[in-house]
Amino acid sequence: MQTLNKTTMLAAALAATTVLLLAGCSTTPRGDGVEEGLSVDGAPVEGDFEFQTPSWGSDEELTIRIPEALLEAAGSDADGVLVGEVTAKARKLDSSKACAVDLAIDYRGDGLDTLGQPSMTKEEYAAQGEDELESVLMREFGVETVEEAESAAPGGAAEVGEIVENLQQAPYSAEPAWSTLEATPVDDLDASDPELGRYISDDSKTLTFVLSCASDPYDDGSTDTFNFPIESDGTIDTFAFVEMTVMKSGTVTIIDSGVTDYESDSNGDWIGA
Repeated sequence: MQTLNKTTMLAAALAATTVLLLAGCSTTPRGDGVEEGLSVDGAPVEGDFEFQTPSWGSDEELTIRIPEALLEAAGSDADGVLVGEVTAKARKLDSSKACAVDLAIDYRGDGLDTLGQPSMTKEEYAAQGEDELESVLMREFGVETVEEAESAAPGGAAEVGEIVENLQQAPYSAEPAWSTLEATPVDDLDASDPELGRYISDDSKTLTFVLSCASDPYDDGSTDTFNFPIESDGTIDTFAFVEMTVMKSGTVTIIDSGVTDYESDSNGDWIGA
């Protein structure tokens, strides 16, 4: 599965009174003349967000879910989806410098264990370094080994030694396959003097975005993005994403979203893109 080169980009609203329409969805007038998905005053309707439904903002909690219909349409392609939903809720900070939102992550099956596995073993890491050195030696001297390069290099062993030193790998670290799990521990978040960035709970089940407070719900200059991970051919890719803002009032709004390789047709059915 490709990871976003075929991503269906869903429309982003740019003003608080603009409806965020998702691919293939239409706006249906209600009896009171207010468009579905907006309250009387034009604010986002609270509720669940399932990519194909026009409900994307909340002053309380907002559940962002991969719908069952999409998983069924994707068939075996969706077998590796590792997060089924997240619940977003504004986090209170004792500062006007930034705003924050907590994302409670609902992993599917052994999703957390899979995502926490090292992205590369120690042996694979060492082999990567050896391959890189071999590539450089071949490019510079037309040989594959250090011994051959020392004989071929104009500067001899000293020249080759400098190349080897410059290519020296950092000590191996078992970094998780899902880079999101490398976020700063949430215990390091100072609510009175917060630093912008991402924070993760000890159990890796709550991800916190700390970002500049949005000036309005659709302020696209102050956002962060959550990627729903999927295991595909031994690597972690992106199945779907949501981009969101958070205001000082606690309003959390999705301003953009997409699903890799799938879209909703005019009947609301999920099809391959």
